[in-house]
Amino acid sequence: MAAVTCHLHLGRRPREVAGSRPREVAGSRPREVAGSRPREVAGRMLASVENDAMVMAVLADRFRLPMERLVPGKIAVAEVAHPSLPVRAFTRDGGAVVAVAPQAARLLWGHLRGPATIRRSLEAVAAELPGHMFSGVARTGVAIPPPAVPVMVVDTTDPRLPDWVHGHFTGEAWVVLEDGKVLSTAVLKRYDDRLREIAVGTAEAARGRGLARAVVAAAARTVLAEGRAVLYNHAEDNYASAKVAESVGLHEFGRYHAVVPDRRLGAEFGEDDTAAEREGAPS
Repeated sequence: MAAVTCHLHLGRRPREVAGSRPREVAGSRPREVAGSRPREVAGRMLASVENDAMVMAVLADRFRLPMERLVPGKIAVAEVAHPSLPVRAFTRDGGAVVAVAPQAARLLWGHLRGPATIRRSLEAVAAELPGHMFSGVARTGVAIPPPAVPVMVVDTTDPRLPDWVHGHFTGEAWVVLEDGKVLSTAVLKRYDDRLREIAVGTAEAARGRGLARAVVAAAARTVLAEGRAVLYNHAEDNYASAKVAESVGLHEFGRYHAVVPDRRLGAEFGEDDTAAEREGAPS
């Protein structure tokens, strides 16, 4: 898997598109993504403002954050329980919203002084609980160019796909193939029907050829054509992933920060799990 974001999360089965060819199964010939425009499916493509509002609403529900109180330059805090995240925050345009479980509120208030102290405050809370704190960049966009290289669509059960896909994702996978081997893969997290989060990985030997950019673009265009919003997350220091996202029109929407009691929960809520692979990787 390449030095780009990949988080594991089980999803639901994708809906079938009326009039489309039957879904490809393992070992069958994949179908090619049209390069000029996204696949025609039911749904109206969201405008940029609508897409941003949808992403904000999904993040508010998923992290139980008071997004309606997000104001540039200010911080808003709410005591709200969450089954997995004792403390979480979202920052954008110099403002921040924070939600904290009531039992951790006193710890948080002992460190929080304003939007600029979000990270170190959550790090301090994680150290005292104890827990694990992580941050990431959330990206979205609607003006996605067509892929510059041929991209095929296969089912996530296809045995040629990398191990990080099998058993963790369902539905379609957008891939670049060469001599029958998968070089780059994009798949979708399906935790909310209003939105799809893209996860991508590229074989080490195939990096630097723009393949991740192609599969991400193909996946994003399909999601948008379905009338859903697109989300793409990566670690703040994952510059390769940031470059891929920027190149296909996925702009920074905001930054999220969270504390989990068990590090294994991090990937489920957006922690970039490719740090080990990125150590020593070429830029």
